[in-house]
Amino acid sequence: MKLYRKLSLGTAVALVELMGVAQAETTVRVMGIEPNDPFEKTINQDVVDAYEAENPGTKITIEYLENSAFKSKLPTVLQSDKRPDLYWSWAGGVLEEQARNGVTQNITEQVKATFDETMPKGAVEAFSYKGEIVGAPSKVSLIVIWYNKALAEEAGVDVSQIKTWDDFLAAALQAKDSGVTPIVAGGKDKFPLHFYVAYLAERIMGTEALAAARAGENGGFTNPDFIKALEEFKRLADIEPFQKGFASATFAKESGMFGDGQALFELAGQWNYSTQKANSASGEGLPEENLGMMAFPAVDGGNGDPSDVLGGINGWVVTKDAPKEAVDFLKYWVSKPVEEKYAAAGQWIPIAKGAGEALTNPYFQKVSQMSGDAAHMQLYLDQAFGPNLGGAVNDISVDLAVGAITPEEAAEMLEDYRMME
Repeated sequence: MKLYRKLSLGTAVALVELMGVAQAETTVRVMGIEPNDPFEKTINQDVVDAYEAENPGTKITIEYLENSAFKSKLPTVLQSDKRPDLYWSWAGGVLEEQARNGVTQNITEQVKATFDETMPKGAVEAFSYKGEIVGAPSKVSLIVIWYNKALAEEAGVDVSQIKTWDDFLAAALQAKDSGVTPIVAGGKDKFPLHFYVAYLAERIMGTEALAAARAGENGGFTNPDFIKALEEFKRLADIEPFQKGFASATFAKESGMFGDGQALFELAGQWNYSTQKANSASGEGLPEENLGMMAFPAVDGGNGDPSDVLGGINGWVVTKDAPKEAVDFLKYWVSKPVEEKYAAAGQWIPIAKGAGEALTNPYFQKVSQMSGDAAHMQLYLDQAFGPNLGGAVNDISVDLAVGAITPEEAAEMLEDYRMME
């Protein structure tokens, strides 16, 4: 009987200890977009494995969604009890609305001292709301014009001579006349076409005037300069430069077609270096010797600085009620040693100070230089303007491209949305 009692007591202690270990383990749930390059998932998992090895009481899980599916699902899931602890963000007006609705967590006390040392101030501010840090920036993305050198030669287009928007329009028309599809676009996802409207508005108005229009000053979006930007986009659309069926094509289809050598130009982020490979039929994309990249051209008479860029500061946001382990993992994820791994692998243009020195991809090195040389960075309008107005920008971009509305009608539509806010 005494032996039985001893064994029972020992077993009970062991069970309690096991239960304690089980209860001590915390799962941090992360929700992000599908990486443009599948290799990024491998690096993500390596980072997770390394962190879990150093923190045996914490488990990290990552759910990946396609870009549009992520944007569609996120608003609902953030208002539910199924919300992730960390989620991907392009910052801007969308993040501001999320913070205003109380779904984010103030992590200033936990991260400020570290971020002051390791992050540029402006990047941290992009992931702050009313002075409170709610997330962490991880990388910079810029929209550039990718081109196919072989098709440029076939069409007789000298890309090095494209300095202005008129030059670009002339090149598109020349390509079409020669039998080469000038531009590939994913109209179904809408945001790829909004890049043209955003860049033209930035080039013609300038960043400050565009912000003033967003604030309702000088006629808001009915400002003549903003309408001019819409008119210039319509000039492009009137050439009918896009591939057949562009309005029903996704961005994945767009990038795959470019990777298959089916168009001269594509306006997309630096991440398209990987995306056009992954989505091409061969899985290899354009041969390196045929791949070119250039900045968006200037607009004659425009008020914007030609060095201005369109892009985003991307990163991760911490949700309310997320455990402290989520913040700890986030600090680890955006630290310089970890960001250097992504940079060296050609995945990210990193935010962490000094991590950019690890970049080896020449295209990414150029984008990093463009970012550093830019007088201003304009955040993607569909993110900067918030979900409703930003969504309207995407809508009117497609409608203009297919000829469903006029520039004046598009401007009035945006102004109506702005006034309803």
